[in-house]
Amino acid sequence: MLDSLVRIWTLVVKDFTQLRRDWLMIGFVTLVPLGELLLIGWATSSHIEHLPTAVLDADRSAESRALVTALENARTFDISHFPDSPAAVNDLVDRGTVVVGLTVPEGFGAGLTNPAAAPLQIQVILDGADPVAAETAQRSIEGVVATLVQRAAARQAGIVDRGEVIRADVRVRYNEDLSEANYTIPSEMGIMLMTIVLMIASMGIARERELGTLEQIMVTPMRPIEIIVGKAIPAVIVAYVNFIGMLAITVLVFHVPFRGSLPLLLAMALFYLFVELGWGLVVSAFSATQQQAILLAFLIMMPEMIFSGFAVPIENMPRALELASNLVPIKHWLEIVRAVMLKGVGLETVWPNLLALAGLGAAIMTASVLVLRKRLSAV
Repeated sequence: MLDSLVRIWTLVVKDFTQLRRDWLMIGFVTLVPLGELLLIGWATSSHIEHLPTAVLDADRSAESRALVTALENARTFDISHFPDSPAAVNDLVDRGTVVVGLTVPEGFGAGLTNPAAAPLQIQVILDGADPVAAETAQRSIEGVVATLVQRAAARQAGIVDRGEVIRADVRVRYNEDLSEANYTIPSEMGIMLMTIVLMIASMGIARERELGTLEQIMVTPMRPIEIIVGKAIPAVIVAYVNFIGMLAITVLVFHVPFRGSLPLLLAMALFYLFVELGWGLVVSAFSATQQQAILLAFLIMMPEMIFSGFAVPIENMPRALELASNLVPIKHWLEIVRAVMLKGVGLETVWPNLLALAGLGAAIMTASVLVLRKRLSAV
């Protein structure tokens, strides 16, 4: 047993020595993930504001001016163009000069103050090339219009001393500011953790095979299982250190709330690393070069990202794909990260995800060990 541990330790030291000499790889596995997390965090930590907007006020009434003023007061819009025709509004949106084009029709003021008038129709043209900005603009306009209609109805009913007829007491839990960064950054942190461990583990044995040193290792007293463990340990250590760094950036730089147990999250992160490690070892077994390993790793990462629920809500997928997403480890990992960080839950809540990871990890790691032992024995 002691001899086996010594041989594994020797292989681990060898891999870290190789990594220390490869400055390009060091930058790739450390600076790139942290840099990407910083860029995504800065890009998503602010609300969408000051969208270029064009307004055509064909009514020019007190009510239409109140609508335009309300839009100006909403920080979502930056009314910078006042075209004189609907065609000019369309042209501004087509050329990408503005993201929002709004036309207030004639009779808007009279219709707002006359309950018997036909329903009002405000034309809003949104540049759907940026769906996030367009959706934000749509929600903001609907809110402004609803407020104006409510106030007009209050005046018609003779309620002049009350600012609001109906007031909704809305309470948002776990993400009080509805900050997109509180969802995006922890998810990106989880995805980067998957990327790092897959890339490093997939290139471990492939690098030895490409350099021609795998045969030299195989003629040593090391058994295949010892080689597998020795190659797995550096990948886990490097990925885990990166995760701690990314977690620090997430909490200290972007102020994403952390309400749960830090030891629990760190323990489950280590557990998740061993699950994804199996995929990396399988890739490494079938790759003749490091380039092949990277390409195969990306082939695994893309489906995992799609079924993670980060880019596409799983609830919107067909039922068959929604069920298939349960076979993707990162889906359960992201649910754990967000639940522990934002909701502050404990093991009593996330145990189903942890159990799913345990089952997937056992299957993946068993398959990877069997494949690697067979491939290494054939060298």
